Amino acid sequence: MNAVYRLGKREKSKRRRIIFWAILIVLVLLLLALGVLWLRRKLRPQVMITQSTAVTTHVSYATQTKQYIEPDFSISLPTSWHVVPRPPGPYQSYTWQSSDVVTDGQVIEIFENTIPVNFAVNRVLVIDGENDHLTLDGSASDNCSTFTKDSSPTQLGAAAKWEGVSFLCDQNNQERDVIGTSSTDGVNTVILKDQSTGVNHKFFFTYTDYSTDPDYTVFYNALNSLRMN
Repeated sequence: MNAVYRLGKREKSKRRRIIFWAILIVLVLLLLALGVLWLRRKLRPQVMITQSTAVTTHVSYATQTKQYIEPDFSISLPTSWHVVPRPPGPYQSYTWQSSDVVTDGQVIEIFENTIPVNFAVNRVLVIDGENDHLTLDGSASDNCSTFTKDSSPTQLGAAAKWEGVSFLCDQNNQERDVIGTSSTDGVNTVILKDQSTGVNHKFFFTYTDYSTDPDYTVFYNALNSLRMN
């Protein structure tokens, strides 16, 4: 019986040693693998990647324009606009419109030298003559019917002022959207100088917008582009 017992004990002891060495070998192999990975990582070149600050660029696609050169001045308007033939009459005028159907678009008209001083408008834009070009004093006024209620309308329009500058308010057609320019040079008048001859010229600019949502940007840009020859 003792021999059998010692034999069984010896067999169990042998199995434990095999298991111990197997576990030890696995641990050693695992440590070796970790060591190799650590060494490779240390020997690998260090590349530092930095993220630059994002820069947002706003690209403005301006409306393409065409320059019209007249005898005394030049002006730029969108390429989609076109010239309207000058009507017969006493005025030296220049007209452009945005579409073939006038009632769906916008119209810019320029009167030179012979000024229709009785031309009544719904809004006024105060401008100044700076030798060969214009400066705009702000933007167009509100519909003048809102601030000329105490003025007596006449067939020619009611005398009105905006920012201290006189003009004629068209109270008989309050639903229209016609802007006229005026300055301290006179009602419906601004004076610019021809740089080549030194001669002064009088101008009056109007803008009519037939759309339901008027946009005066084209008019402002056109006036800012105007230069005497």
